[in-house]
Parts: sequence; structure tokens; C-alpha cells
Amino acid sequence: MSNSRLIEGQAISARWRSLAYSHFSRPPPDPTLLVEELAKVLDYTGYFSSTQPSVDFVRAVALEGIETIIRHTLRSESALKVGIVSSNMSLLFEAPGTVFDDTRMTNDFGPTSVPITEGQDRIAGTTEVGVGKSICRAGEIRYTEILLKAKVVLEKDVMAGS
Repeated sequence: MSNSRLIEGQAISARWRSLAYSHFSRPPPDPTLLVEELAKVLDYTGYFSSTQPSVDFVRAVALEGIETIIRHTLRSESALKVGIVSSNMSLLFEAPGTVFDDTRMTNDFGPTSVPITEGQDRIAGTTEVGVGKSICRAGEIRYTEILLKAKVVLEKDVMAGS
């Protein structure tokens, strides 16, 4: 009796992973975009005479590392969503230029003396990913509950530090 329960439990688990994995099909980020953004940073420093040499430098030096970071990030997300929990979980990170939203993220520099102006402060980058859970109760629209906010650095803090 217990042996058949064990077999059925494994079958259900395998079907769950298969179903979760089938919903986990977002295309990976384009490493070229990250190369271009890093090249812009180098271009701003004045180290290179124009943008193209900085793009060539980043591509030669960092492209393989960027691709490795993307691959490991996707593998971590897959492990979290498919192997550990379910397809209703997601990692939260914010793209540069995104408007700051204190319901989804926290400022990694902590509270500042200057209040954050809603809708005006933009993200320079994510320093720590957060975790969200997609929820849909009967008769409601699907929404994401934030379990752990992403930590971000604001553009104004980067500019203040330079």
C-alpha cells in the first residue's frame, strides 16, 4: 500500500515539474545590450576616444563572463521555480531606467535625507534580487505578492557619488 503511494507521489511530482517547466520559457536577456551599457560607462570615463573602441574592449574582455552570469542566473531561476517551488514564483530585478516603486523595491543606500519623489527617481541597477509569488484567488485578477523586495541603486545616488 505505501509503495503505491510512493510511486503515485513521484508521478505527481514529475508531472508538476513538467508543467512548471513548460511555463518557464522566457527568452534569456541579450548579452549585447549589457555589453553596450558597460561600454557606455567606460565611454563616460573618457578612457576611450569613442564608443566603438569601448564596445570592442568590453566584448573582448567581458562578453564570456556576461554570458556566464546570464546562464547561471537562468539556471538559478529555473531551480527556484521548477525544482524547488512552483511556476508561480519569480525572481524580481529591475532594469536600469525603471521608475522607483517602494512597494516592489528598496533603496540599497537606505533612507535618504532627500525624500524619494514617486515617479521621478530612476533605477541605476539592481544589487539584490527579490522574490515574488503570482496569486489568483477565485473571481480576482492575477497579481504578484512581493515576498522579498529587490534592492536597487538609484541614479541620483550614483550621480551623487561621482
